[in-house]
Amino acid sequence: MELGMKLQLEQKQELQMTPRLRMAIEMLQYNNQELKEYLQQQLAENPMLEQQEEQEWEEKLQDHYQSRGSYTNYAVNNNNQDSFESYTAYQPKLLEHLEQQLYEVLAEEEIAIGEAIIGNLTTEGFLDISLELLAQKEGVSLAKVQQILFKIQRLDPPGIASRNVKESLLIQLEAIGGATELASKIISNHWQDLSEVSLEELADELSAQPSEVLTALEKIKGLQPRPAEAYHNTQSKTSYINPDMIISKRGGELVVELNDGYQPGIHISPRYYELLSQSDNPETVKYLKKKFKSALWLIKALENRRMTLTKIGRALIDKQQDFFDEGIKSLQPLTMKEVAAEINRHESTVSRAIRGKYVQTPSGLFTLKFFFASGVGQIASASIKALIKEYIYNEPKDKTLSDNDIANLLQQREGLEISRRTVAKYRQDLNIPSSTKRKKWEPK
Repeated sequence: MELGMKLQLEQKQELQMTPRLRMAIEMLQYNNQELKEYLQQQLAENPMLEQQEEQEWEEKLQDHYQSRGSYTNYAVNNNNQDSFESYTAYQPKLLEHLEQQLYEVLAEEEIAIGEAIIGNLTTEGFLDISLELLAQKEGVSLAKVQQILFKIQRLDPPGIASRNVKESLLIQLEAIGGATELASKIISNHWQDLSEVSLEELADELSAQPSEVLTALEKIKGLQPRPAEAYHNTQSKTSYINPDMIISKRGGELVVELNDGYQPGIHISPRYYELLSQSDNPETVKYLKKKFKSALWLIKALENRRMTLTKIGRALIDKQQDFFDEGIKSLQPLTMKEVAAEINRHESTVSRAIRGKYVQTPSGLFTLKFFFASGVGQIASASIKALIKEYIYNEPKDKTLSDNDIANLLQQREGLEISRRTVAKYRQDLNIPSSTKRKKWEPK
């Protein structure tokens, strides 16, 4: 075998990630808030960019909203009771949140016992029934109930369904992990007399340094004595969503527009452009030319983002016409590849463009990704969920529908072959309790 070195020319094509291309890709991925922050940063860094005067911008903003007519009055005039909620991120209640997690940790035959456990929680998140009585009611062994309780106590929030504060805190320490042995000893052996013993005395009892005990006490201080409180605190923080796109009906026709009227309007600064044209200083000219080129790229990238999103919106109107006319039940399965072919863009471009963005429609607020749904046959999964919701809301008052009943209805009425477990998963996604819970639950 001959070894040696030689020169060889090879011609090949590859994509070069130029600054201009990188900027276009980044801006396409930004949602409204991210884009606003990015534009403000660019305005601060590039003297060639200038924001429109406040008065001029306010006039344009006023014209923008007046031209939108039906949308500005949507929350007031629409009879849909969920019109306000459609602008917020829905947060499920604690019991719904826990019930949704049961299917992730419990076997099918354990679900009923799990539901019985979370159905006997106090408002603070403690278990309000003895395990012996629960085992007797469910007709299972005490060991089986203890096994299921162990799994539930490690759901979110950790420590839920504990019998007392000590048990809740120990489970939370377990969830934290790391060096928590000393903190566990304090809770297990000194919880009752913790307020009466000094730091030095506690250190002697535990054969530890006062500084180590103090660190352990700080860990305990950061725990939640009432396990449900951590979840309730999270629930109190409501997220308001500003849609990136609006699809509405005007004169019987569906139209799409971008909701970017509140973002800073930018253009080339006449003062710095004039300085570029008249300056005799080579360094100044070089600097301003670089900034001028960057400003042009930014403006073109903004326009490219606007055109791409608008085309995607129009493609959605074309592909999901039934949804906009009839609602979620008529959503069709759709892939990004189909939309990419429709707008003559690459599939990855569509994927970047819809990332983290929302669209306001006559049926409410949805993520753009919602419209790219898989499904069964010619029906999208969201449509199936809407049918399940409709069946449950219209179920007889004297007979709640089990997941198996719903699966049979979907087969009889829609010709859909869906398993009971899939129905249960979709029902959990909708935050609807099981049939046993719904006997005492009335939809609003």
